[in-house]
Amino acid sequence: MPSLSGYHIYDTAEPCNYTGQKLIDTMHKVVTDKLSEDGRELNLFGCCVGVNGIKVIAEDPRIVSIKRLNLGGNRIEDAGAHFIAEAEAFSKVNWVEFGGNNLGPNGLRAIIKSKVFRKLRTLNLYRNYLRDEGARALAEENELERLEELDLAQNEIGDEGLFALASSTKLPNLVSIAMDNNFTTMEGRSDARNGSLFRKCQSVNL
Repeated sequence: MPSLSGYHIYDTAEPCNYTGQKLIDTMHKVVTDKLSEDGRELNLFGCCVGVNGIKVIAEDPRIVSIKRLNLGGNRIEDAGAHFIAEAEAFSKVNWVEFGGNNLGPNGLRAIIKSKVFRKLRTLNLYRNYLRDEGARALAEENELERLEELDLAQNEIGDEGLFALASSTKLPNLVSIAMDNNFTTMEGRSDARNGSLFRKCQSVNL
């Protein structure tokens, strides 16, 4: 089992399932190891902090200035997304990665309606389970108007979700979108490129 500075990664027993003082001590060490020197980036990729871990981290005064938050592979799931979307500790974040966290449409809705994330410009959601429902929610309900970059690769999205996004009016500042390795058809991807949103984007990876 690989490890990072004394705590294991992707072990089902730790640190995702720690509780009490052990959880607090471990999350303190995670922040110590993973917060950049200038305090503006917290890279938790692969640390598997889980829902309880991110709640402890959100109370750490050292993260008050972070602008980039990498939560890839942390098993936060929808419950964690709901918590993060309401945690004022992340109100300065303008770049966030939620890749590989088992997020579904419910967790996505919490993110895109978050008042905490109103400064967000880059949102990475690759390798989750958003499916067509999540893509439609993003296309029709998104409130993060500053979003410029969006990664939805590997989310089991089909043509229905693709077409909804292609013509969405809820992403006015989007310049780049990635939707590769989904469940879309070749014909669907070809037609979607003519959608009003995709036509104005500088980069469209389907």
